[in-house]
Amino acid sequence: MARTYKWLGGIGYILTFIPYVNFISFILVAVAWIMMGRDTREKMFTALGILMIVLFAATISIVVIAFSLIWTFMPMTMPGFPMQPGGEMGPMMLGSFIWGILIAMVILLALGIATAIIDIIAHFRAGTIFDNKWFRIGGWLRIAVIVSLAIAIPLIIISLASAGILGALGTVRPEIMPFHILLSFLWPIAIVAILSLLATIFSIIAFFTIPEEESIEPEPQ
Repeated sequence: MARTYKWLGGIGYILTFIPYVNFISFILVAVAWIMMGRDTREKMFTALGILMIVLFAATISIVVIAFSLIWTFMPMTMPGFPMQPGGEMGPMMLGSFIWGILIAMVILLALGIATAIIDIIAHFRAGTIFDNKWFRIGGWLRIAVIVSLAIAIPLIIISLASAGILGALGTVRPEIMPFHILLSFLWPIAIVAILSLLATIFSIIAFFTIPEEESIEPEPQ
């Protein structure tokens, strides 16, 4: 039986590098994982595909709602905006808007973390089921991305804070201050970006190298 998902997944991951159409890649990859789960009867693959679709839909919904609310509340920040009776409704509505955005971001972050974890597990599982080393390498690179990101965030914060303190003390000359700040947070981001790029490339190779055979039974749990 031809495994359509090997091409669907490979093409989906390739589209992540193409601007303006890369949003389609999320759906293609999600469908590929769901089809792979149906073919191998591996629930982890199906769960990953469903989570990807949910995360994509949640992201689009939150972005649309956020822009709609910003468009609605933007006049309140302008001088001369007429406050409602009592002068309290405007700030209350603005506070509700901010809390709503924060809650939505927390939910989105939780979905993203859950998807990333299951993505790693699914890659290792696919490597075992298909005896495919590229899936395993993709899994290890995803772990490296998470570790490098966890290291990069504190480094960026510390570097920027140090640069600000040194600038305030006058020990950093103004003409080199922008370059110092730029360099302090660009190199950690560059490492994360390179690892993410490699992880995606190995996922492309992994999908395209799935053998064209009959469905493989998953190993006993």
